Amino acid sequence: MLIRFRVANHRSICDEQEFSYVAAPLKEHDEKLINVEKYRINLLRAAGIYGANASGKSTVLHALEFLTNAVLNSHRSWEPDGGIPREPFLLAPNKLEEPSLFEIDFLKDGIRYTYGFIINSVRVLEEWLFAYPQGKQQKWFVRNIEASDEFSFSRFLTGENKATQSLTRKNSLFLSAAAQNNHPTLTPLFEWFSTSLRFIDVAPRRSEASTARKCGDPKYQAQILKIMKGADLGISGINYEEEEASDTTKQLLGVLFANSPDVLKKMLDSPMPKISFRHHFKDSGTDISLPLESESRGTQALFALAGHVVETLADGGVLCIDELDSSLHPLLAITVVNIFDDPKSNTNNAQLLFNTHDTNILEYGNLRRDQIWFTEKDDNGATHLYSLTDYKPRKEENIKRGYLQGRYGGVPFIRIPKNLFSDGHNG
Repeated sequence: MLIRFRVANHRSICDEQEFSYVAAPLKEHDEKLINVEKYRINLLRAAGIYGANASGKSTVLHALEFLTNAVLNSHRSWEPDGGIPREPFLLAPNKLEEPSLFEIDFLKDGIRYTYGFIINSVRVLEEWLFAYPQGKQQKWFVRNIEASDEFSFSRFLTGENKATQSLTRKNSLFLSAAAQNNHPTLTPLFEWFSTSLRFIDVAPRRSEASTARKCGDPKYQAQILKIMKGADLGISGINYEEEEASDTTKQLLGVLFANSPDVLKKMLDSPMPKISFRHHFKDSGTDISLPLESESRGTQALFALAGHVVETLADGGVLCIDELDSSLHPLLAITVVNIFDDPKSNTNNAQLLFNTHDTNILEYGNLRRDQIWFTEKDDNGATHLYSLTDYKPRKEENIKRGYLQGRYGGVPFIRIPKNLFSDGHNG
């Protein structure tokens, strides 16, 4: 489970910003919380980020995704002499030279870990990992190029630490190098990043392909069908077939997975799933099947999302969705949030992090006040991330109305001139 993460100097984020799943001490909807008794905290199952266009909502999710990709790929995929592909804040010239910070707190197998790093465009400047097996901090390793010894290891980190250190390039993370070399203690943490953090690609076809493959598993197909039937789309069943990919499909996959050659090869070497939906007509008593591409855009969007939802619920991971409301009816977006919030459907304590413009979730989503976050840019174009609880709204307050009125920030100040379509001349 994810506890929190913080970031500085990344895209539109200039100064350090922090997102947290730690619940505020509110007396409302306690059933939505995950109680972590060992660390005396309650964690949220779902949280949403609101804000004006270009305020940095997507940047927050991208920061977490960058952290994840750096752990997974820095040692294996980053070019040895290619530096680090970071994206610092561009609107302040001094930030181009200043480092970027990424840090995450998470729970794996009931143990809390804090992992982070500081980088510039050339190399890793600092990296650290702490564990809290009994609640008290244990230092596992610290990396700092300013120290007399760049790497410092504690007795708690068992394994070939020095050997891994010798293989760690200046532009790769030690955690990444350790996993690639089968470090017995660190590889399980690497796998948490690989399997627990899931980011929905903005390309719907990529997500559709992922969901389609899951339909080959009867267990997943049944769960996906429940979501599709429950959405009142007139769908009564899913047909799953396999066929060889056409040349057009191969070209499309080559574009979608250009940065994931291993995934691309696996997909091209496997039969391609073909999905159609059955629709039952009461008058004739017959079923008619329609291919996925003939369904509405909303049906396609929900199908693409459904595969990620059922997989995350099954493994207890974290699902990050950019623009949850994209192509979805507001009631469907609310349903997705409620699936994660309900401990009856979310038995493995999966978590959802999304951004959206859909204010219906604020009014009808039955959210706790600490589940609502905002992004807003200051006069220098820098993103600030903050929780609704910072404003201490009353429990009975109409959050949707307050948000649209600008009471909590996070909304655009629109100044479109009335004479926009006039050139000042008659006719």
